[in-house]
Amino acid sequence: MEWARRVRELRTELGWPIVTKSTGRPDLAIGAYTLEADRQGYEHDRKIPDNIRREVLRRDGYKCSECSWSHEEWNPSDPRHLELHHIQYHAKGGKNTKENLQTFCTVCHDKIHKVKK
Repeated sequence: MEWARRVRELRTELGWPIVTKSTGRPDLAIGAYTLEADRQGYEHDRKIPDNIRREVLRRDGYKCSECSWSHEEWNPSDPRHLELHHIQYHAKGGKNTKENLQTFCTVCHDKIHKVKK
């Protein structure tokens, strides 16, 4: 039990992209955890509740809304993973609701934030 609690802390409080079967990698076995990348998520993304994160990923078919990349295409030379993006930015009052969140791969998510700065 301690292991599962600590993984949730690393994911939700510190922003490490750790996924499970129900939080982004439906191909994983129950109880398996995977660190998707060696970088932490944006600080505001760390407060998205797991149930909302799961609903958004399911709604978006576990694919990037921009390029349609999914974990089925992952390979060791492609370090991307899926992240959630606030349609109305969190810093501008956007809420952590499924209506205000969209799934993007890290490549497309980075492009969006570079363009809209």
